[in-house]
Amino acid sequence: MVETSTIILTKNAGERFEELMKKIENQTYQDFEVLVIDSGSEDRTLKTAEEYGCRIHQIKSEEFHHSRTRNLGAELAKGDYLVYITQDALPLNVDFLNKLIEPLENDRVAGVYGRQIAYSNAKPMEKFFYSYFYPDKRKVIIPADLENLAEFYVSHVYISDVCSAIKKEVWKKAKFDESIIMAEDKKWAIDVLKAGYRLVYEPKAVVYHSHNYSIISAFRRRFDDGVAMKQICGNSGGVALKGLSFLFNEMKHLLKNHKIWIPYALVYNFARFAGVALGKHYEYIPNMLRRRVSKHSGWWSSR
Repeated sequence: MVETSTIILTKNAGERFEELMKKIENQTYQDFEVLVIDSGSEDRTLKTAEEYGCRIHQIKSEEFHHSRTRNLGAELAKGDYLVYITQDALPLNVDFLNKLIEPLENDRVAGVYGRQIAYSNAKPMEKFFYSYFYPDKRKVIIPADLENLAEFYVSHVYISDVCSAIKKEVWKKAKFDESIIMAEDKKWAIDVLKAGYRLVYEPKAVVYHSHNYSIISAFRRRFDDGVAMKQICGNSGGVALKGLSFLFNEMKHLLKNHKIWIPYALVYNFARFAGVALGKHYEYIPNMLRRRVSKHSGWWSSR
């Protein structure tokens, strides 16, 4: 019986996937299995997983859903600890798994989240985003932090299944919510905090991870984020000032270091903010249009 199951959801993970496999194989902590849930890869993803001795479970592409597929991974996992890492993340250090699961030894801690650093080829806005929302200081998150759900959602971006570890015994009591479009990590965190548990942000467990979204894809991604915020937080508000604070600090950073990116960044951020605002009012949008603007168009097919 292994102590930890490392669960990776894959679909056409690309060349970087083998590098991820190497990083996991070389961890100083070794009491774990790697479980790959694949949703229709057509590249070398499955071959690479086989070469590195992963346990593989395949599902149809249309069956993938952030919550449902992670619940499936937890059900199939043999370990008492469940580590989730995405196919496009890359641990920096050989003690990554040690640092990530160590806080779970505390009975009051239900989950742990690692730090994310943007890849070197990321756009300046993305690099700033990760440096802004993923600090280098450890934080213990307690139930009292849930005073305002929307503020909690925005202030705890680092609560992310890109790089996380949770206790299976806690997951059995509070599974990922399959009724929401995405942000299953935020909803799970809220649920377990309400149950009295604590969460830990551990910046010593660090991975490279970032996306180079286009303006259109950023809008679509944030539309889904707005939908998720409405589903999870309801009409809870009070986050506009946080958004403006982020924008001010980003502009100040770009003015000092990347002036040439400022016009693009303004349009990029407008697209992101507009996406969130539209997503939070998705009930007033025809379903056909929701499918067009969402990155999870399949989600709306059954709505």
